[in-house]
This record gives sequence, C-alpha cells and structure tokens, in this order.
Amino acid sequence: MSDQKINMTLEEFENFDIEAYYAARTLRRERPWTYDIIRVLWGSRSSISMQSLCRELWQMRNPSGLPMPKEFTATVQSALNKHTSQSSRWSRKPEDDLFCSPEGKGSGTWAVYRPRAAAWLKAHELPDA
Repeated sequence: MSDQKINMTLEEFENFDIEAYYAARTLRRERPWTYDIIRVLWGSRSSISMQSLCRELWQMRNPSGLPMPKEFTATVQSALNKHTSQSSRWSRKPEDDLFCSPEGKGSGTWAVYRPRAAAWLKAHELPDA
C-alpha cells in the first residue's frame, strides 16, 4: 500500500466505492498508456498525427472504464516522450525507445518501432498488438 495521503471530505469518504477504486487500479496496471499507444500505432500503415492518435486512444480507453485525465493530450504526449530517444525525457534505456516522429521532432506525427514494441510487450507480459 502506498504512503500517499488522500484528502477527502466525510461525505466523499462515505460515498467512496472501494471496489470501483481497486478495479480501476487493476485496469490501469493491465492497460498502461504505452500499451494502448503501441496498439494504435501498430494498426497504422506508417505514421499518424497526434490528433488522430489521441482520438483513437480516447475511443479505445474511454468505453473500457479507464479513468480519463483532464489533460488527455498532455498525458499521451508524456507517455510518448518517455519512450522516444527524440525527447529529452527519454529514459535512456534502449529497450524503451519504442516511438519515433518520422517527419522529425515537433512535426506532430508518430510511429512505432515494431520489433522493439513486440519485445517490450513480451517483457511486460502484455498481449501482442
């Protein structure tokens, strides 16, 4: 269990659905952002725009019951940045270099390195894209 403190009112506490909370946590663990981004990019022939990527991710994640962040596009961008060597936020682990912007940094287009993504999915015990 985390040491993170949660501040909520008595009314919020009384209405808190602990089962839904743990179900959402489990779903997030089973469906990380990187996994869904791989799935969307894998299905594209070459590269797609950030706008199309976000639209497809929203359509994929929203009906599944996954919590949707207020800053959806920023969340997607953050996940991409952590997994591309074109970003200063990249983890510097070669196995985490999964995405690229084939038209160049800042172009707003994204693609997936399929062999690396397949290895990442296997290492994280996630189903193939």
